[in-house]
Amino acid sequence: MRATPFAVAGPGKLYVAGEYAVVTPGQPAILIAVDRYMTVTVTDAEPAATPAPTADLLAHDHCVAAVQTHEFGTDYALAAWLVMDKLRAERGLERRPVDFHFSSTLRSEAGEKYGLGSSGAATMAVITAVNELYGLGLTAIERIKLGILASIEISPRASGGDLAAGALGGWVYYQAPDREKLPRVLTDDGSVTQALTGPAWIPLRARRIPTPEDVQVLIGWTGSPAQTDDLVTQATTNGNGFDWEDAFLRPSAANVTSLLLALAEAKFALIHSGIRTARTLLARMAEHTATLVETPALTDLIETAQGFAGASAKTSGAGGGDCGIVLAEPWVNAVDIYTAWSAHGIHPLQLSVTQLGAGLKE
Repeated sequence: MRATPFAVAGPGKLYVAGEYAVVTPGQPAILIAVDRYMTVTVTDAEPAATPAPTADLLAHDHCVAAVQTHEFGTDYALAAWLVMDKLRAERGLERRPVDFHFSSTLRSEAGEKYGLGSSGAATMAVITAVNELYGLGLTAIERIKLGILASIEISPRASGGDLAAGALGGWVYYQAPDREKLPRVLTDDGSVTQALTGPAWIPLRARRIPTPEDVQVLIGWTGSPAQTDDLVTQATTNGNGFDWEDAFLRPSAANVTSLLLALAEAKFALIHSGIRTARTLLARMAEHTATLVETPALTDLIETAQGFAGASAKTSGAGGGDCGIVLAEPWVNAVDIYTAWSAHGIHPLQLSVTQLGAGLKE
């Protein structure tokens, strides 16, 4: 067990390719972990000043009340704590009274979300903090699974890609499990230990991939937050007559596989082709499902960046606002792209890929 106080930081994420397809079990995606963080500081418990968790505090009092009432609402951090508390109890460990204090660099100074997966970062930070608190010795894959068990209680369609990027850091290959067949360990009061195994996890894959050499990753933010759950629901429930499997899932999987090889070998012509194919596939899916993935601002971001030789761009994540991502060759002057973006009202985000997954903050 770890003495308090201590702090854990969980990074944000961005999708490189495979969005929307990844919500289907076993469909691949590529993500990066970025150096913006959700930090959780664990301290000895004090009486909570408010009756409910806030963006800054998840107190021991809040947690105990949630255990007693089985109520966690839409608070991902609280759901993560509840899953971890059940695991603690199943391992016969006495509950320690601690508070969780949150701070984040995943939002703008005005409090607007950048679209970097703050819910997933908070979930993974809490799970990692409890793992450290009790010395549970959980592997990265186990922490990803626990994060998924917590997240699906609030957002059943959530793929878990943000959790994988947050747990592993760096460049990440991910495939989701069959979330519909996973037990609901909070609402149905099942065993967390038992829920970590079973056939529903068979499609799950989460692993680091080699960091591509010389690839510049540039991020632009449109200043318009996206509603990820709403967009994913729209895309996956609309589209009468759209051949989801052959027109989107199969070509997306093939493109991710090709992009993996291109990134590993720094073959820029193939990298650019993969990014542009991913954009084309997303546009096809969006058109047939009436889903707003690429807003005019995101189109402007992408077309502006692709006006520079040696750069390819697409939306990152659910679209509908938030971020666009550019992969550029090493000789491309990033400042030129940033300047062009700024002239169009697009905010360059000074982000880098972080090799560090969620862990202790020294």
